[in-house]
Amino acid sequence: MPAVLKVYSSSAGSGKTYTLTKEYLKLALHTPDPSYYRTILAITFTNDAAAEMKERILHALRSFQPENATDLKEKRKAEELLQAITDELNQEYPGHNYTTDLLRIRAREVFTQILFHYADFAVSTIDSFVNKVVQAFTRELNIPFNFEVDLDAATLLNTAVAMLLDQVKDGEGNLLANTLEQYAEEKASEGKSWNSLPAELAEFGVNLLNEQVYEAVLSLQKLKLDDFRKIRTELQKKLKGIETEIQTFAKEGADLINNAGIPVEAFANGKLGIPAYFEGLAKEVDLEKPYAYAHKTFASGKFYSGKASALDKVTIEGICGGLTDCYNRIEAIRIERGPEYALIKEMIPNLYKLSVLNELEKCMQEIKKDKNLVHISEFNKKITDIVLHEPIPFIYERLGEKYHHILIDEFQDTSALQWNNLLPLIDNTLAGGHFNLVVGDAKQAIYRWRGGDLEQILHLYKGQTQNLYKNRRNEDILSERYQSLDHSLRPQNLNTNYRSDTQIINFNNELFRFIANHKGRAFETLQGIYDETFPQIAPGGKNEKGGLVQVIFASNDDPNFELDLQSGNRTETLFEGYENQQIITYSESNFDITLQLVKQALKDGYKLKDIAILSRKNANSREIATFLKEKGYAIISSDSLSLQNAEVVNLLIALFRIFNRPDDGLARAEALVLIYKIVKEEPINSRVTEEIAAVADDARSEIFFNKVRALGFDLKEKETGNLSLYELTEKLIRILDLLGKNNECEYLFRFLDLVMEYSLNNSNNLANFLQYWDLHKEKLSINTPKDLDAITITSIHKAKGLAYPVVIVPFADWSVVPMNRSLLWGKLDAENAPVEKLEVAVVGMSSRLENTALKNQYQTELERTFIENLNMLYVALTRPEHRLYLIAKKLDFTKEGNMKNISYFLHAYLVNKGLWDVAKPVFTLAEDFTTFSGKTTSVSEHYSLDQLHATDWEKRLKLKQHANNIFDFETQQQQRKWSRRLHYALSRLTTADELETVLNSLKNQGIISRREMPEFTERLQTVVQHPQMQIYFSQEVVFENEKEILDVRTLRYKPDRIVFDAKTNAVTLIDFKLPPEKNEYIENLNSYAQLFAELAHTNITCLLYYFEEERVHQWKFVPAKAGEQIGLGL
Repeated sequence: MPAVLKVYSSSAGSGKTYTLTKEYLKLALHTPDPSYYRTILAITFTNDAAAEMKERILHALRSFQPENATDLKEKRKAEELLQAITDELNQEYPGHNYTTDLLRIRAREVFTQILFHYADFAVSTIDSFVNKVVQAFTRELNIPFNFEVDLDAATLLNTAVAMLLDQVKDGEGNLLANTLEQYAEEKASEGKSWNSLPAELAEFGVNLLNEQVYEAVLSLQKLKLDDFRKIRTELQKKLKGIETEIQTFAKEGADLINNAGIPVEAFANGKLGIPAYFEGLAKEVDLEKPYAYAHKTFASGKFYSGKASALDKVTIEGICGGLTDCYNRIEAIRIERGPEYALIKEMIPNLYKLSVLNELEKCMQEIKKDKNLVHISEFNKKITDIVLHEPIPFIYERLGEKYHHILIDEFQDTSALQWNNLLPLIDNTLAGGHFNLVVGDAKQAIYRWRGGDLEQILHLYKGQTQNLYKNRRNEDILSERYQSLDHSLRPQNLNTNYRSDTQIINFNNELFRFIANHKGRAFETLQGIYDETFPQIAPGGKNEKGGLVQVIFASNDDPNFELDLQSGNRTETLFEGYENQQIITYSESNFDITLQLVKQALKDGYKLKDIAILSRKNANSREIATFLKEKGYAIISSDSLSLQNAEVVNLLIALFRIFNRPDDGLARAEALVLIYKIVKEEPINSRVTEEIAAVADDARSEIFFNKVRALGFDLKEKETGNLSLYELTEKLIRILDLLGKNNECEYLFRFLDLVMEYSLNNSNNLANFLQYWDLHKEKLSINTPKDLDAITITSIHKAKGLAYPVVIVPFADWSVVPMNRSLLWGKLDAENAPVEKLEVAVVGMSSRLENTALKNQYQTELERTFIENLNMLYVALTRPEHRLYLIAKKLDFTKEGNMKNISYFLHAYLVNKGLWDVAKPVFTLAEDFTTFSGKTTSVSEHYSLDQLHATDWEKRLKLKQHANNIFDFETQQQQRKWSRRLHYALSRLTTADELETVLNSLKNQGIISRREMPEFTERLQTVVQHPQMQIYFSQEVVFENEKEILDVRTLRYKPDRIVFDAKTNAVTLIDFKLPPEKNEYIENLNSYAQLFAELAHTNITCLLYYFEEERVHQWKFVPAKAGEQIGLGL
């Protein structure tokens, strides 16, 4: 096979995964070497896609053996795939004479090889692949060895913002403090509080991790805070200069009118005409304000109205020359300086945030260095910095030897950085004469916010590689690599839709071609996506009349009557749940219509699991899920799978909060309510409610635990004891018998996994875990259960790549233009930059940019936003197999503001087809109302665990628990808390000189809060500065903390500090205790001293220091004679 880069343009339902699997198998089987699969690197976009592709490849290899086929259908499909591979290999390798029998033998050998060497089965996400590259070249990429990958951008940014603001507090009066103070004052003038500043900085800081603006952020890194201060000053000066010029002439014009004493009604258009123009501009410069009447007056030369007296006319004619001169001067400034003025006005609001971006980056770098972290967004950037500067990147030398074939899936979602990083590998494989491929569909590019660049698949497919490197950083190296691809490109269009029924395919072909044509030639990229090759076809033999498509319009003032889905009109039957006729809102209409469509599908033979409800916004999905759940329907949604919505998990979290803060009344109330509801399974009547309220209001912690024990559960206040977080969770589950009485077991096990993961990766600190939970609970969920008969309610993003017999798309009304808060990172060059040094303009997506130097970039962003939102519609409309329903919003589509959403284009399509009827709510585009027989599927047998079979290690082992040295959860008394933390601090302390270092470490670990720090510092200083203790924390002695000596008598105690004095050859054994004094303290020290005596130490001193009393008990140890019992110190 010659060197080829095959570019598949794969439309929805066209068998993309089948094609990828087939191409992989062709490569793996074309050679007699069963280990050749190791030379194939297949890259996908998500973990699920990687898992599916691996499963498909292995399943195919296994099913090629006839004895492994589970039924005739599977056997037939395997034979068809094997025959297709055989035929294509014979075409591509003439003379090799491949046969199905030969490939079966090879398939068995490859399958065995993969199983025995699974790590070499290189099918992974692009992030996983890049991670491996980074792991192998940490030194070259300037990454710490054994780094930890950070996926949590929110926590990193919030921590960095907190650090940045701390610097402001500590450095009052410095440039950073002044910058943020001015920024806060500006926000205050807009009605926003200082409290919104951290959130705004964190939100803007996301751009530091965003690949889309990577080059823009790079160009800003050379600017310092003072540079931004000067830039802001210069911009404001330019702005003021333009305004002053305009206001000078405006005031001159206004003075001419006022000094002449002409009444405003004497002028054409009265107070709306010339007087308003000059007076308005003299007061405030607003070049966007139309002043249409004034412009009309100066254009026509008709200055006075019918109300002007003869004297007025003469007077006006006397000053009209001066007014015209002022007007012409103002207009000349507006034409010449207006674009610059408009750009500066848009730039200034974001300058403060832009100026602190570098400072925020420094904080992030410091945090990552301290914690040995590398955020996943850095991987591609670090590799790019190498591959774009070296013709043959050294980091790929070994990989180039290993991989001969690169297969890339979901290419439309691959970012420019990711693709440019892979280019050297592909260039190398092509130079070796090997086959490569990319598969993508520009129509399904909906991940631009993650950096996905749909233009890559578009330009590669059309052979327009020059568009992918022009005006890019390091254009020379990129151009060489792209030019080497040109002769190897082999485009192929997969346009047969095997998923949807014929009429659904035809509807989508018509709708999207109409929308593309409706936008005209203004959007070139859109035309390139939906060109003449776009339409899909149905496979041969498919029913030409199959498929149902209905577009339903709802409004804010609809009657609550059901729809007649056959005729398209309303019936006189009320929607379910209503008793009287009434007007309902647009949202209510969406809920009620969705319910009616679900009921209709069930009536026509579909099952709940055949139905999917896809929404653009997660909020809409949540609302519909709640509505249908209340109606008694089983659903699968992101919320239904979320841990935070599982009552059993909320019960455990409430108990965690109580153990962490016993006075938390809200947590106590929640815990008791959930115990009654899901454990006791008893109704909560008024009496129980009063009892719960009384327990919640009582600050005494024992009241809560007494109540729980009264309910029959042996839960103790000291339950945490020496337990880890995981052990505590297990114990709570056992005590409350949560597995035996609850139908949320999968949530319990996922929560146990979460607790275990947190404990291993972080700590067993309960307070820290609760903080982690509060930050991340919205993202934590269980996997989608299989074989569950339930309606799928999900976002369009998550539905990508999936198929459902029935698809309902409610709220089909999303905008196709940028959101108000969207920002454009415009590129400035020397000709259009308002100031030197600044190469980037960060501006809001405003129509005012039409008249600036950023016009073309603004238009490009408008087109990209439109395409992304249209692609969302395409993804949603290509999920169904048999039925498709859309619920759009009925608006006054003659208004320009209503022409910017999906509903408008659905309406325009219906108008174009001559189907629009303002009186009808339902429009049928494909009319197949036949019932559905359904598919027979085997249901897996489920087994439930009703208890945890974990070993109680306390009965089996005696382990040293370091957590007990930090916190003592056996009691919540204040003295005990101080004692345990002082113990831990003293165990970390070497000498008194390191006191501040240890204190900062404790604060950073969360062991001591900022509020507690002054008192804790004082307590610790009291110990190390005590007259009898100072010597033991000096640099003159050698010490060991908590040192054990192995002993055949298995003595299990050790002193807190052992101090050796080289001068006197003395040993001092020190223990820190809380009063009162106990004999066992003395006995323990003496027993340990005896061990030292047996090690030939003769000068041994024992010392007990009592916290709170600040008292020292010290004695010389006298060794016991053989057979004599060790006594008390005197």
